[in-house]
Amino acid sequence: MKIANLFSAVLVGSIFSSSIATAEVYVCDITSIKSGGGIASVIVFSINKNETEISVYDGYIKKYYGRPIEAGISVVNPKRYTFKWEVKMSGNTNVYGQNLPGIRYRATYLRAKHTISVRGFPMGYDNQYSGSGICRIEK
Repeated sequence: MKIANLFSAVLVGSIFSSSIATAEVYVCDITSIKSGGGIASVIVFSINKNETEISVYDGYIKKYYGRPIEAGISVVNPKRYTFKWEVKMSGNTNVYGQNLPGIRYRATYLRAKHTISVRGFPMGYDNQYSGSGICRIEK
């Protein structure tokens, strides 16, 4: 919980635009489906009141950027949010010793169930990471 509180505090304190100031913040506890890393255990995201901007923050983003980053929105409807982001990881290797130039992520949050599924696609590799979890809304 301590990490989640730190993430949400940083995300709430980071202003990407004036509309993000009225954002809802979601703190998601993630369980990876297979070992090897790639999916953080806590992902925090926020979406502005107009549902036009999403910001994401996790352990990988903290390590490589030190602040939340913007995500691209794919789907916003009464049932779900689907969004994508990319973390460039120059000079990093995974647990198998492979160089990872970065990972492209795709997440879907189901609004009624407060669940999230996340997939990570390492750039230049065929494998993928995946995880899922439960989110809670913080304001």
